[in-house]
Amino acid sequence: MHKQEAEFHTKLVKWLQYNLRKFPASFIFETKVVRGNRFSFKELTEKEKRVLIRAKHKSVIQTHSDIARLGTLCDGGVYSGGGYIFIKWIERGNKEFYAIDIDDFINFTNKASHKSITKNEARKISRLVCKHI
Repeated sequence: MHKQEAEFHTKLVKWLQYNLRKFPASFIFETKVVRGNRFSFKELTEKEKRVLIRAKHKSVIQTHSDIARLGTLCDGGVYSGGGYIFIKWIERGNKEFYAIDIDDFINFTNKASHKSITKNEARKISRLVCKHI
């Protein structure tokens, strides 16, 4: 995770603490930042897509290693009910980001004539346009 994505991720986690009611009780997400005009579909890897889709339609079991001494909260978790991509365009003064359901993202990529998504297109397919971050 690069610096801008890590900063967005930290702010997003704090935002989620107060806005969880807007999402399923259990879900998994991927955080992405965009520098420039378009978010390339390649930025979401096949592995990330598979995990998000599986979390939405089945379940994902994730384990956390105690070996690294990272101070994990628990040994693992089971996630189901949702898969989201949180995307933020890095622009001066931008406090808006988009919560895009994985199914909506996949449907968009399958229909698109290009291999990326613009900010306006992301806003249109987003289930939630979020502000104040």
